[in-house]
Amino acid sequence: MGEAVVGGLTRAGGHPDAEQAVCDRARLLALARTGLGPAADPEMDRIADWVRRALGVPTALVSLVQVDRQVFPGMVGLPEPAAAERATPLTHSFCQHVVASAKPLVIHDARAHPLVRDNLAIPDLGVVAYAGVPLTDERGRVLGSLCAIDGRPRDWSDDDLATLHDIARSCSAELRLRLARYDAGIEAGRRDLVEQWQQQVVRELQAAMLTVLPTIDGLSMAARYRPADSRLNVGGDWYDAIALRGARDRDGQAVAVSVGDVIGHDLPAVTLMGQVRWMLRQAAWDHSAGPPTAVFGAFEAANRGIGPGAAGTAVVAHLHRPPGAPWVVRWTNAGHPAPLLLRPDGRTELLAEHDALFGFAITDGLTRTDHELVVEPGSTLFLYSDGLVERPGSDIDETTRALVTLLDGVRDDGPEAVVTTAMESLPENTHDDVVAFAVHFHADPPG
Repeated sequence: MGEAVVGGLTRAGGHPDAEQAVCDRARLLALARTGLGPAADPEMDRIADWVRRALGVPTALVSLVQVDRQVFPGMVGLPEPAAAERATPLTHSFCQHVVASAKPLVIHDARAHPLVRDNLAIPDLGVVAYAGVPLTDERGRVLGSLCAIDGRPRDWSDDDLATLHDIARSCSAELRLRLARYDAGIEAGRRDLVEQWQQQVVRELQAAMLTVLPTIDGLSMAARYRPADSRLNVGGDWYDAIALRGARDRDGQAVAVSVGDVIGHDLPAVTLMGQVRWMLRQAAWDHSAGPPTAVFGAFEAANRGIGPGAAGTAVVAHLHRPPGAPWVVRWTNAGHPAPLLLRPDGRTELLAEHDALFGFAITDGLTRTDHELVVEPGSTLFLYSDGLVERPGSDIDETTRALVTLLDGVRDDGPEAVVTTAMESLPENTHDDVVAFAVHFHADPPG
């Protein structure tokens, strides 16, 4: 397999300065400051298992590359004796090449790859397919690699690589937080600066996990996310939209959207949010024909059975446009604020039907309900998180009515105007994260 570039990522190539990169003093000092080595670390193990589940691979590693070996503070699926030692010599390391190049390394079949075909990880560890993404500190030094491994050849999809990059950003953020904590212990006088850095890292992580909205014929979408103003009070709010398989076939178009809020704040809530969003994406893809309760039921079963055990609220909706017909919206609401439907005739409908929150023992086995409506062309569906309408000392019904009145004035100006107006209604200091997400159904008849 020769060198190829996909999406700007080098998939192969030699690294003549590998030894110099691996032995870089500043990099090794940063590596030591993380406090991580060949001992199991719960957060790193959780991230490795996240990769395993998200990409469907047997093995995933958080690999930190030292001078003469690579260590695995996060690991799942590695065979013995490497699993017990949580380390291998560099003779068994693909990740050293990620450190050397500071770029992702994606390999379909290592046995035929000129860079690694003689690597002992192939016969001793059964490594055949490999995808590794750099893990970096705050200055961009590559400390190691977050990698997915398969024991047979695999063509890594763009979605596989995008998911791996998202999770690697989460892992790098955790490494940077640990480095920040180390610096705080050395210089107690810098604690306030470290706290601000932690806040920035968590907020950047939250922003990195937010969806890039897809382009869908017949729809316009816009979304905004605003973190809380109080220090480190960043939560698990999200929005998402994906085009489903068969979106352009004889069954018409289909889009899955969701908005939700994982209970909690700071890094744990943000990382849980990332897992929940990807689990819901997977469920929506597997149940692309719907209904939304099937999607949410699959997510809840996995959330209980294999983790992460998240709790919170969510709206999951399936937008479907049969050929020659208007869009149909089907949705289920797990304790989330009611979406608004801004109709072209000036009416605003509060989609108030909802069931209980998810992730609590009392809701296990709960029968959830699907709701459906045909959307007139020119309508806008507005979804949001509770930070938009829940404020200290205010009645939520009153703030919701005020929101409806506010959006009435911009219903004809497009989804960008809707979400911008909603966000501008917030007070200067907010104590909760806020998501605003608008989907506009074009007035033109489907082609």
